[in-house]
Amino acid sequence: MTVPYIKALQSKDVAASVKHYLANNEERTGLKIDVYMSDRALHEIYLPGFKAAVQEGGSLTVMAAYNKFRGDWCSENEYLDREILRKELGFKGVLMTDWNATHSTLKAAVAGLDLEMGTEIKDYNEWYFANPLIKAVKKVKYQ
Repeated sequence: MTVPYIKALQSKDVAASVKHYLANNEERTGLKIDVYMSDRALHEIYLPGFKAAVQEGGSLTVMAAYNKFRGDWCSENEYLDREILRKELGFKGVLMTDWNATHSTLKAAVAGLDLEMGTEIKDYNEWYFANPLIKAVKKVKYQ
């Protein structure tokens, strides 16, 4: 169902957002969950739907889950976001957070996050991917 839905949606110039990447098993306490599982479970149970969505469906966006995975938030998890999503699955689109699921600037950016969606920070300029990201990039650029 995933692949034809994505293809049909994106044929209408609407970007599909495949969510919640990854191991989003607890909705009510998602911000408190840290998921540990074997690589076998990850690849055989949790990744096939995302793999199909990315490789066969061509999804243009993926939304990171709220939870942690092996100690790091999904939105700033280098193993999930760079190693698996980008390299292994070949995802070339936009990786975004769910609302209020960004927890850092540098760690998230380095892990491969592209877009911060909503936060409880009232001043947009102070969102993690606003002025803090601009300052971090300028600092790295001149070092």
